Amino acid sequence: MLKAVIHRINSVFYNLRYKRHIKGHGKIRCSAAERLFLGNEAFLTLNGTLTLDANSGYGNGRGSILRMDAGSNLITHGDFQFMYGADIVLFENAELELGKDSFINSDCKIRCHRKIVIGEDCAISHDFTIMDSDAHKLNGVVASEPVIIGNHVWIGTRVTILNGVHIGDGAVIAAGALVTSDVQSGALAGGVPAKILKQSVKWEK
Repeated sequence: MLKAVIHRINSVFYNLRYKRHIKGHGKIRCSAAERLFLGNEAFLTLNGTLTLDANSGYGNGRGSILRMDAGSNLITHGDFQFMYGADIVLFENAELELGKDSFINSDCKIRCHRKIVIGEDCAISHDFTIMDSDAHKLNGVVASEPVIIGNHVWIGTRVTILNGVHIGDGAVIAAGALVTSDVQSGALAGGVPAKILKQSVKWEK
């Protein structure tokens, strides 16, 4: 009971401290272990509760990091949960869009240089990595394209999704996959690099 009260107080503190960065009617839910670094004109456009410490047990010490550089925008379209240990970076003028009733389990890494979209009702497992840029030049060019994950997508543990990938609604990505190309709606993909293993799959939370 005491831990829950302390957790609520911490969340109120964060919402007051970062009030000038928060738009919309939503709020942040987090513990004292979280670290937020919000640059000038970086905004959290919240249309629900953004949780940064879900499943932490209110005291396991495993905080999340959210860094938002100048001009970046994190948008939620409803409640969205990050489990503990999330490491999220939005670079200058980048946009991260999060759908309602979706979650990402512990120890994810997000590197958003331009635009990343995660749809509604998605279930994303542990050690998930997603990045929309190679970050460094190869043959003089930095590859950087938006990543779009559709609605009701299930992504297994230790999956990596790279720049320019579009994943269709209802798709399933098997554990350990490296996704470098598009996955159609309702398809099961797996492997390194990921390939389509089956079509017309259905899954439930």
